[in-house]
Amino acid sequence: MDADAFADRFALGYQDVYLHAVRRVRDKRGQLTPETTAFLLHLAEAGPMTLTELSRHLSRAPSTLSEMVDHLAAKGLVRREPDPDDARRALIWLTAGGRVALADEMRVLDHGRLVRAAARLDPDRRALLAEALGDLVKALKTERPDP
Repeated sequence: MDADAFADRFALGYQDVYLHAVRRVRDKRGQLTPETTAFLLHLAEAGPMTLTELSRHLSRAPSTLSEMVDHLAAKGLVRREPDPDDARRALIWLTAGGRVALADEMRVLDHGRLVRAAARLDPDRRALLAEALGDLVKALKTERPDP
């Protein structure tokens, strides 16, 4: 198969995988709000911060963020700990549960569906597919996008 035919076949296959494996949200009550997701993502990227620092970073009132932190702490997604440099301040940390919730929220594909589909493939085929996709990603990383 030449590279052009491969590109066409892969693009169609990718669309089909996305169509059948996209994560569908049926009940939004278990989901994080976009604001909460952005807050947790910021903590994950920037690391622990004080409420004042978060207020500056997110352009939100400290009182609003304090309420949000209390709510997220009650859910086990963040925690407050004394700042080792200044005991009067608290650092807000993302908990392990917060990292899991954030990772779940950021997933595009339905992990469970992919696991079930992969279980129906021969283990050697799964390994071959994973290796081939890894090789394609490596090749794409060295390819420059069209201007």
